[in-house]
Amino acid sequence: MNMHERFLTTLGLLGALLIGGAAQAGGDVVEIEMVNNRFQPDELEVSVGTTVRWVNAERRSNHDIYFPDEEIASGRLFPEESWERTFDEEGTYEYYCQPHHNRGMVGVIHVVAAEQDD
Repeated sequence: MNMHERFLTTLGLLGALLIGGAAQAGGDVVEIEMVNNRFQPDELEVSVGTTVRWVNAERRSNHDIYFPDEEIASGRLFPEESWERTFDEEGTYEYYCQPHHNRGMVGVIHVVAAEQDD
């Protein structure tokens, strides 16, 4: 994904957050950027089956994504690298960047049941 596409994806996600309070998607890919030692957005609501992609949008810094309750880690991500995780179960998934946890680089994913079509 090029920079322009990433910008449009991020802009759409931010718009959904502003309008609905949370982005919901089912079976889709939702991106979180790592920039300025923060996850943007740092809180996200998605439907079961959604894949979340973290993208390091920094110029020099590297980050990781670590889920302490499950001991799942992405490994270091350098600029322009990404890592994905699909959430197949409802729940709240707290995570942080291990090198920058003390600087407040934390996030949470709320996974909710997929909406049923009537």
